[in-house]
Amino acid sequence: MFRATKISLAVCAVLAQSAFVYAETVDAADPMVTVERVEVRAAGLKRDIVDMAGPVSVLSGEELLRRTDVSIGETLKYEVGVHANYYGPVASRPVIRGLDGARVQVVHNGMGTGDVSREGPDHTITADAVTAQQIEVLRGPATLLYGSGAIGGVINVVDNRIPQQLPSHSDTVLLGRFGTAANDRSLSVAHDNGRGTFAWHVDGNWRKGHDYTVPRYQNDQGDSSTRLHNSWSEHQVLNLGSSYIAEQGFIGVSYGVIQTEYGLPEGPAAEYDDGEFIKLNQQRAALAAEWRPTFALWQSLTFDLAFTDYDHAEYEDGGPGTEFLSQALELRTTATYQLPDSWRGIIGYHGMLRDYQALGDETFTPNTDTDSHALFMLHEKRFGVLKLELGSRYEQLSHQAYQLTDSLGSRDLKQRFNLFSWSLGAVYDVRPNQQLTLAFSQAERAPAANELYANGIHIGTRSYEIGVAYQVQQAAGETVIIHNPALAKAEQANNLDLGWRGQFADISTTLNLFYNQIDDYAFLANLGVIIADFDAYQYQQQDARLHGAEVSISWHVTPEHQLTLLGDTVIARLQDGGYLPRVPAYRLGAEYAYRADNWGAQLGVNHYARQQRLAENETPTAGYTVLEAGLNRYFNWQGNELMLFAKLQNLTNRLAFVHSSFIKEDAPLPARQLAVGVRLNF
Repeated sequence: MFRATKISLAVCAVLAQSAFVYAETVDAADPMVTVERVEVRAAGLKRDIVDMAGPVSVLSGEELLRRTDVSIGETLKYEVGVHANYYGPVASRPVIRGLDGARVQVVHNGMGTGDVSREGPDHTITADAVTAQQIEVLRGPATLLYGSGAIGGVINVVDNRIPQQLPSHSDTVLLGRFGTAANDRSLSVAHDNGRGTFAWHVDGNWRKGHDYTVPRYQNDQGDSSTRLHNSWSEHQVLNLGSSYIAEQGFIGVSYGVIQTEYGLPEGPAAEYDDGEFIKLNQQRAALAAEWRPTFALWQSLTFDLAFTDYDHAEYEDGGPGTEFLSQALELRTTATYQLPDSWRGIIGYHGMLRDYQALGDETFTPNTDTDSHALFMLHEKRFGVLKLELGSRYEQLSHQAYQLTDSLGSRDLKQRFNLFSWSLGAVYDVRPNQQLTLAFSQAERAPAANELYANGIHIGTRSYEIGVAYQVQQAAGETVIIHNPALAKAEQANNLDLGWRGQFADISTTLNLFYNQIDDYAFLANLGVIIADFDAYQYQQQDARLHGAEVSISWHVTPEHQLTLLGDTVIARLQDGGYLPRVPAYRLGAEYAYRADNWGAQLGVNHYARQQRLAENETPTAGYTVLEAGLNRYFNWQGNELMLFAKLQNLTNRLAFVHSSFIKEDAPLPARQLAVGVRLNF
């Protein structure tokens, strides 16, 4: 349905390359109404968030500080439309509108993280929220800029690692935290300064935590525990960056190192000494440049280059069992234009080369090289009260698998996918500060290498994992697995978004309705059989439909008091009438916030419904309600900004399991805990 004709060269729409979002309050046409204006800058395209056709939310400032957790998934899990797949607190990926894994891309300043978090739910994301200035969430297909791996959405973590402006003064931020659930301690620092035409940035982060406490729970055999065994972690990060900044642009470089160790959570019968854990190392170098010429037509030219060298080893019984290596080179270059009193837009090229290897006796995917090359363009124009956005992207992606093994033997295989995506959006100003939005996109995604070629035991998910391009048969009491490349197809998502944004005096509202039909949707299904003593899961492709709603209402009762209500739901069905696995149930939430003088306080509640819409061989998950409370105190200490904060999480000590988790029965959410911290800015 909605099949598009492939073309060899196409034009594409983009939202943000390294999107920088900031908020300012402006007077509305009605003097009694003020509305928060959030402007999104995408490679020179400056657009106010209220003028964007697609749904976007931003976490920044004090709210980001309060929400920051040990992983991106845990940091964003209370954003409307966003949940987490929760493989323990450290390995927790965002789930957007029921989609995660290879369909939700986490990027750092608009460029891919280069890790292997999308190859398994037990793999952590290397992007860090601790020193981020803001985190942007693009809900819905974002393939036009970020490629086929963003068919479900994009998380963009923005920091100042490569400065783009000369700082007016030296700025240093120290942040320390302590949490009782895991006795976790963390310390981070970020420093920005400059001299003459040069600016530089340094940041670092250290964190260490033990096993998390959880409300008492037990497994089917009666074993119980008040600890999430093997949920410990250690984390160190150091980043350096510098830029030469002139009147017409800048050029800058950065270098970062990450070292992380963390356990893979186990059930209440586990023995800590025998636990499996991951050792991760990553080095990343990046270059960014922008030139703003004085030509009448072209506004800016940008160039971004990032190289990531990543490896992690999965340890069992004290020794490495499997090692994952990934080297990725990514390039993006854009040109922004403005026609007098007419269209404006952006054109560009996006390329990525990746060398992925899995080594060891328990590897379940072959070594694979992935190459991707794309051309894209965006156009937009305002016609009075109506603003139009349109564009498209053409991408060629190829996988080269080495020594792919099945029941017939071993061989090399290369597969190529030609992918075309396009979008059309409109924003209609019903009246000042009230907009109707409509966006339709058709996006294509090539299956990831693990979705195509997996064939073996995946220790992290405790399963025997099989790719989509295999035929699985039982013959003479044995399982026969034969690879057939003709079985793999590109997904095509046809997504329709209808939105409303309104400001009424002291009340702001946002409502989004979406319908997403995905042809040849690839999902990991439980086959209901045992292979090599593990439950067998295989990626299968069927047409699927996902639809739902997202709503957020914020009421400034007085300048000091604010009440926010939110809710989201998604229903994900297969064409044959069954449901997709690991899809979150509906959620309702509320938060009261107080801010006056030198004090701030928050009280929040989130209710997650029982999930009974189940895939084959999937079990239901009970609903639960979690309460949180926070308190902030602000000081002027020797002319510097000092903030003390405390947060109580899971106040009622509720035993809660996350339906979207692959190990939900073994990994409940943390018990009641107190987190305290201090932030000093000087």
